[in-house]
Amino acid sequence: MNSINSERFEKMWEELVPASGNASSLAGEMIRAAGRLRHDFYNNGMGNNTSGALNFLREKGAIDKELHEYVLPYTTGRLYEGRYENDLFHVAIDRIVEITSRFIAFNPQLIVIENTEDMFDYTEDDLDETCQECSGYGYDDYGDEDCYMCDGTGFVSQ
Repeated sequence: MNSINSERFEKMWEELVPASGNASSLAGEMIRAAGRLRHDFYNNGMGNNTSGALNFLREKGAIDKELHEYVLPYTTGRLYEGRYENDLFHVAIDRIVEITSRFIAFNPQLIVIENTEDMFDYTEDDLDETCQECSGYGYDDYGDEDCYMCDGTGFVSQ
């Protein structure tokens, strides 16, 4: 994320996100959600359940379906094991932060719209089953039998 976008996000964070709890404006809750994803990526390797933040941003139109579906598997129990050196997932997280702050900048009415929700209301269950083939946490809670990491083959596609 370039410094202009980073500065815009940080300014929005300071102005719109409270020290604790959900934000009073829709824009504030969106910035809070993007910040949660960024924080968990850089500080915890996506080790926490951040699906609510991602789903909230998708529901409110800040991010598109493709970006949502790419990041979602890492938000409910799949740890990021990349290099943090501008690989695709790293870029995706930075892009979510950038897109969210731009979305708000282009839709300033979001700053005055009262927020009646909490991003955590959109949280999905953690993954809890381990794939027998690749030992990854690749099963979901939707009844699919194949692991999304290896499609049941044991070969993880990255």
